[in-house]
Amino acid sequence: MNFTSHLKQVKLDLRSNTVIRCLRTLSLKDQKLVFAVLLIQVFLSLLDLAGVVIVGLLGSLTISGVGSNQPGDRVIAFLKFLRLSDNSFQFQVGALGILAATLLTSKTLISLYFSRRTLYFLSRSGARLSSILLSKLLGQNLLKIQERSIAETLYAVTHGVSVINIGVIGAAVYLISDISLLIILGAGLFVVDTTIAISTLLMFTLVAFTLYKRMHVSMKNMGVNFADISVVRSERITEIMNSYRELVVKNRRSYYSNEVARMQTKLADLSAGISFLSNISKYVIELTVVIGSLVIAAVQFSTQTATHAVAVLSIFLAASTRIAPAVLRVQQGLLQMKGSIGIAAPTLKLLEDLGNEESIEKTTDEIDFEHKGFVANALLEKVSLTYPGKAMPAISNIDLKIEEGSIIALVGPSGAGKTTLVDVLLGILQQESGTVAISGMEPLLAISSWPGALGYVPQDVVISNGTIRENICMGYPIDIATDDLIIEALDIAQLTNFVRSLPLGLDTPVGDRGTKISGGQRQRLGIARAMFTKPRFLVLDEATSALDGETEANIADAIQNMKGKATVIMIAHRLSTVREADKLIYLENGKIVATGTFEEVRRTVPDFDRQAQLMGL
Repeated sequence: MNFTSHLKQVKLDLRSNTVIRCLRTLSLKDQKLVFAVLLIQVFLSLLDLAGVVIVGLLGSLTISGVGSNQPGDRVIAFLKFLRLSDNSFQFQVGALGILAATLLTSKTLISLYFSRRTLYFLSRSGARLSSILLSKLLGQNLLKIQERSIAETLYAVTHGVSVINIGVIGAAVYLISDISLLIILGAGLFVVDTTIAISTLLMFTLVAFTLYKRMHVSMKNMGVNFADISVVRSERITEIMNSYRELVVKNRRSYYSNEVARMQTKLADLSAGISFLSNISKYVIELTVVIGSLVIAAVQFSTQTATHAVAVLSIFLAASTRIAPAVLRVQQGLLQMKGSIGIAAPTLKLLEDLGNEESIEKTTDEIDFEHKGFVANALLEKVSLTYPGKAMPAISNIDLKIEEGSIIALVGPSGAGKTTLVDVLLGILQQESGTVAISGMEPLLAISSWPGALGYVPQDVVISNGTIRENICMGYPIDIATDDLIIEALDIAQLTNFVRSLPLGLDTPVGDRGTKISGGQRQRLGIARAMFTKPRFLVLDEATSALDGETEANIADAIQNMKGKATVIMIAHRLSTVREADKLIYLENGKIVATGTFEEVRRTVPDFDRQAQLMGL
């Protein structure tokens, strides 16, 4: 699903309370802090108003003093209020100038301080939201997680969250602050000259509104396209890295390189377009100030006295130094929010989908290697599951009892439902009907009750870009991974001699996705990882498919030695691997066709017997 479809699913215009929904992603405490920042910014606007008014009075006082005329009543009243009426003209001008500069400078510096604190605060809040989103997402079953591509999920829980907090909430805070500044300065201008106040506000408002209406749709569309292409680019680069050998053989590296280059060019154009739209406003507002100043000067000097005209023009120019940037920030803030909402569309959709879901429970990092109280048995009754969009069930009406200490093999043709059955057994997938229990309770509850009591080796072992030690204790703090524990796991996986031959031993880097070791070594590393916690319930899904015959036989012997000590469930297409299992379960089309020993299933299922003959068994 691309971001354009996300945009259609999520109400994104400001009238649909998207900004409020973004604000609600903050905790109640953080929402109160945002409100406090807004109040402080409103208060700081009063400093701007006071500074602008004093600048106007200073202009009036200066023109009166130069012409040896008596200042206006308002100037005299203000000088008396400040107890400056008895001082010399030069002292009055200097004092008003210093006071105006102090007020305006203080407002700027205090605003700068709070802007910095607000950005850091929102960034930290974004980090917490990203953590919460990821926690909720990981609390879902596998099908829910697979609804999105990896690149899309990565974008939603990282960059999209940052955009919501800085690009939407942050922009909204500044937007409200600047609007309050415009309102307060407008009120001050009304006191001085109603006509000028109305003209000024109408002029800037009309310019800002026109700019916004002409550009907001383009900004939103460019934001959506930027996000969409960013995800596709990430997917393509990942595809290149994962299929490098094939691309070399097919001689298609240049094709992918050119495709990524085209997408990068589109992103560069979109980025430039977004920046250009933001900068247009700056030049239009500057031009508006110049034209407005000329018009007001012409009107005032032709209709009023020079003293009044200079006072009004001074106030207008002083106010414009505050109003023009504020109007610019309001207009740019609206555009930024519009573009950010488009960019953050997948995150907003993810928030909507996971809104009522619980985060995964916090777990301890400690491991009880004895797993006291855990009973390594399992029971499935009338279990069925149909994948979304499929007519036929992946598994249907499964009844299965697994005794503690037994070795069970799941066999059958590809697509028979073996991996699905294991996923349901372990709680990775949720069955549609029926019940599943491990040690007398739901699988996920058993896993949380006895951490490490269950071990799992998937078909495709994921190797992280770290050391052998880090890969074996993946998910646990490195300090609990003692050499003795790791060597014990390596012994079972037949990797000990290989690791001891390496100069760095357990601290040898294995490369991204295990590129510095062989396929068989990667698979054995996955087995060692599963054995690290000394599990008493072990599931192996084609865990030895990439091994040579001797190594596979040694691992099979190690598994046989676990008989009576741990329950082992294995999926294998190499029938030699499962020949000594206590019980074979033959699946076909999602149903259990036969159960029994190797020879019993062989006699019952002709296809299985034929496979055994082809393998020389």
